[in-house]
Amino acid sequence: MYEMTVAKRHLMANPRQVLFTVLSVSLAVAVIVVLIGLTAGYRQNLIDSTVENAPHIVVSPKEDEDYIYLYKTVSDIILGYPQVVAVSPRLMGKAAAKYKDNVEGVIFIGADPIQEDHLLNVQEDLIWGDYLDLQFKRHAAVVGSKLAEELELKRGENFRLIRQDMTVTVKAVGIIKTGTGLDGSLVYLPLETAQDLLGEGDVISEVGVRLNDIFIAPEVAAQVGARTNYVAKSWQEKNRDILEQLDSQQIYSIAFYLLVFIIAAFGIANTMIMIISRRTKEIGIMMAMGANRRSIMKIFILESALLGPPSALLGGVLSVVAAQLIGTIEVPSEVYIASHMSVLLDLESFLYVSAFALLVNLLAGLYPAFKASRLDPVEAIATE
Repeated sequence: MYEMTVAKRHLMANPRQVLFTVLSVSLAVAVIVVLIGLTAGYRQNLIDSTVENAPHIVVSPKEDEDYIYLYKTVSDIILGYPQVVAVSPRLMGKAAAKYKDNVEGVIFIGADPIQEDHLLNVQEDLIWGDYLDLQFKRHAAVVGSKLAEELELKRGENFRLIRQDMTVTVKAVGIIKTGTGLDGSLVYLPLETAQDLLGEGDVISEVGVRLNDIFIAPEVAAQVGARTNYVAKSWQEKNRDILEQLDSQQIYSIAFYLLVFIIAAFGIANTMIMIISRRTKEIGIMMAMGANRRSIMKIFILESALLGPPSALLGGVLSVVAAQLIGTIEVPSEVYIASHMSVLLDLESFLYVSAFALLVNLLAGLYPAFKASRLDPVEAIATE
């Protein structure tokens, strides 16, 4: 059909205007795809840090108690659930780590190395040493990577943990890097050493539980709590505020995406109107030669539609480049959970955004096309 030929010639005759229109839509596509990827990346980092670096369920003392005393019995009860793959009694507390003249506040976790490794795969996060050494060396410790840097602690060196009037000297047998804020304060100890530092006897502060399916954690936590009379919270409940914030943010994000596309649509419509104003005489000549109003409208709709695919493709390329650049940005892990920002791009999101961009591109050309089709041929030809 000749309308397609005319539309292509119009576009080829105005490369600058075409470039402006393509860039406006491609930038809109890239911005939205990257924003969706940032939200997805943050959510994934949250889940990964929660699932990989924290128990799926945490069983805490009763409301009127500070510690769990019969923790071996509680652990055996929890292990009886078929969904449970690992259980680790843990004693957590705060202390000061001192090496030479350097002092830093730390969070220590005392646990059986084998059970804790089954719970959180601790050994996989070690960049030096062997976490299972804590099973045979009572006065040993695994230290967070950033904490070791702050203390200027050398591998295999002794340092002191001080809590109130209790001091324990331990040897750094491993360095761990989780990629979270814990790297600046974490110290793993054998359970007995942590109990000595705490000075409360054979007690723990929580039981960590790992499941074969992270999404059944609320159901299993409710069952464990009802059966043991201890406080059992799933990872979803412990991170409820953040998850709810992400869900609320999604609503505002959609509104923002629509606003970006509306701005791009106005840019497209404005460009098309400028094209029509410059081709008023040409449009009149085509109508005088027999082109009907429907054909004129089809020509400009086709022009708008032809700009869509390259805009979407360029937007995809820009989003990939932007994602790579954003991934190199280092951020405080205490704020962003991970040490680097991440953009999680997926084909489905890109296809949805591109399809919507094509639709917006097409709709933006409707009014200019309609305006062109309503021109009077005689007046259009007479236009200077």
